[in-house]
Amino acid sequence: MVLIAIPDGKTGCDFRVWRYSPNLIPQAKIPTHDDLGKMFVELKRKHSTIDEYLINATIRLLRDRWSIDSIINHYFNALSNNLKIEIRKFLATLKWIGLQEDANYPFPKYLGSKMTLAVYALLEAGFSLSEIRRVIRFKA
Repeated sequence: MVLIAIPDGKTGCDFRVWRYSPNLIPQAKIPTHDDLGKMFVELKRKHSTIDEYLINATIRLLRDRWSIDSIINHYFNALSNNLKIEIRKFLATLKWIGLQEDANYPFPKYLGSKMTLAVYALLEAGFSLSEIRRVIRFKA
């Protein structure tokens, strides 16, 4: 479950994204870019179709603003329900993180969700999360 909190923040449109699951410890947390990067890498290892198309799904979500249902139907429809649930968790969290980046760091002065998308392009190109942290700095 993705929860949205509206605190006093950097901009008038700021919000905080929380991810909740009874299986997580702690059960609710604010996901980081590292958390999502790890989810991306782990998902790609679960099935060859995910490995092939998760970067396309990420581009469609962040750049083209496709709905999660459209992405699942287009790229992952033949997968098991359990895998689709895992992909949906990743995409739902990433969607809100991307929107949060666009609200806090709007284009054209900043890159917003384009910076987030760059992380996944670098992961797809074989960079590790620690290498990406040396190249891209996300503000807290």
